[in-house]
Amino acid sequence: MYRSLARWCFRHGLFVLIAWVVALVGVNALAGAVGAAFSGEFSTPESESSRGFDVVSEYFPGAGSAFGGSIVFTAEGGVGRADVTAAMTDMFAEVDAIEHVAVTNPYTPLGENQIAPGGEIAFASVNFEVNVDQTTASEIGAEIRELIPDIDGLTVEIGGAVLAEFEPPESELIGLAFAIVILVVSFGSVMAMGIPIGVALAGVGTGGFGLVSLMSNGVSIPEFAPLIGIMIGLGVGIDYALFMITRYRELTRAGATPLEATEGAVDTSGRAVVFAGITVVLSLLGMLLIGLEFVAGLGIAAAATVAVTLLASITLVPALLGLFHAKVEVTRWRGLLTGAFIAIALLGAGLSLGWLAAAGALLAVATLVASLAVRPLRAQVPVRKPKPLRATTSYRWSRAIQARPWTFALVGGGVLVLLLIPVVSLRLGFSDEGNFSEETTTRRAYDLVAEGFGP
Repeated sequence: MYRSLARWCFRHGLFVLIAWVVALVGVNALAGAVGAAFSGEFSTPESESSRGFDVVSEYFPGAGSAFGGSIVFTAEGGVGRADVTAAMTDMFAEVDAIEHVAVTNPYTPLGENQIAPGGEIAFASVNFEVNVDQTTASEIGAEIRELIPDIDGLTVEIGGAVLAEFEPPESELIGLAFAIVILVVSFGSVMAMGIPIGVALAGVGTGGFGLVSLMSNGVSIPEFAPLIGIMIGLGVGIDYALFMITRYRELTRAGATPLEATEGAVDTSGRAVVFAGITVVLSLLGMLLIGLEFVAGLGIAAAATVAVTLLASITLVPALLGLFHAKVEVTRWRGLLTGAFIAIALLGAGLSLGWLAAAGALLAVATLVASLAVRPLRAQVPVRKPKPLRATTSYRWSRAIQARPWTFALVGGGVLVLLLIPVVSLRLGFSDEGNFSEETTTRRAYDLVAEGFGP
C-alpha cells in the first residue's frame, strides 16, 4: 500500500500539490466565512470556584462572569479634568449599552476605588455575562476600541486578555528561521530544506488554523488551542518529512532512481511516520479522559492538527519529490542566499523588528530578480562528496555507545536527573497580560494598572 501510494503521488505530483493548495485555501476561506467560536471558559466541575460561580449566577444574574476586561486611562493633569471626565463618562455609557456588557464606572461611588491615589490613572471594569464566548468577547473588544475619545493628553488602553486581538505566535517564526538554517546546513540543499518546511506549513495551515476554527463551532475548544496545535504540528511536520527525505537521499546515492527511492522512503520511513503520527494522535485524544471540557478541546485541536500534518507528510513529500527530484541534490547561490534572507525576515518578524523583517524580505526578492541577469547567482554551490557510512560521525558515535552501553546509560541518566532538579521548586499558574508584547494595548493597560495600583 505504501509503495502504491508513493508511486501515485510521485507520478501525479502537480495534482496532489494543487489539491493541497485548494484544501488550504478552501478550509481557511470556509472558516473565515463561518467564523470561529473558541471558548474562553475554563470551568472545573465540582470545584469550589465552580460552585461559587453557580451561586453568584443564580442569585446575581449577569454578575458571575468567568472573565472580563478593563478600560485603563491616564491623563495629563489628572483623570478628574472636566473634559476627560465628560468624555470618558460618555464612553463608559456607550460601552455599557453594548449587549452582554456591564461597566463599573470609576466616576461613580461604586467604582471610586478604581482611581489611583495620585489621580492620574484610573480604570473601568468591563464585565461579561457567563454565556459570552471568546469570539463575542473579541468582537466587543474591537467595538470598545472604536469608542475611545480623542482628547489631548488622554491615553486610553484596553486591558484583559479576553479583549485582546489575536496575534500570530511570534516565537514560531523564530523557530522557522532556525529550522531553515539548520536544515540547509544539515542537508546542504535548499530544496531538501524547503520540502519539510512546506509540508509542515501545509499541514498546520490546513489543520491548525482552518479545520480547528471550523471545529470550534461544534466542539468546545479553548482560544489558545490553535497555538498549541501549531507548535506541535510544525515540529512533527518537519520531523516526519525529514525522515523520508533523509531516506530518499540515502537510496538515490545507493543507485536507486528517483521513483524507486521515493517508494523505498515511503515504504520504510513512511511506515514509521504513520505509526508515530497515530501514536501522537491517540495520546492527545487521551486528554478526553481527564474530564475537563477545555482540556478535552485542547486535545482534540492538537490531534486534528497532527492528523492533517501526517496526511500531508505521506502525500506531499512523494508529490514534491516527483516534481523537484532533480533539484534535491542541487543548490544554486540564488536559492541559498534567498533562503538565508527569508530566515532573517522571519527572525525579524519574530523579534518584532520591522526593519529587519523588511530588509530580509527585500533582499530575498532582490536576489531572485538579480539572478536573472547575474550569472554567478545561478551557479551551483560546491557540495562535498558524502562520506561512506562508516566514516561518518554519527556512525562512530553509535559504535562508541554500543561498546560501553552502561557507561553512557549512567552518564545520560545522571544528566537527566540533574535537569529534573528544578521541577522540585516548580510553581504552576496561568500567565497574565504581562506576558503580552509591549506593543499591544493589552500590555500597556497592564503596565498602567501596575504603575497606578501596584503589580
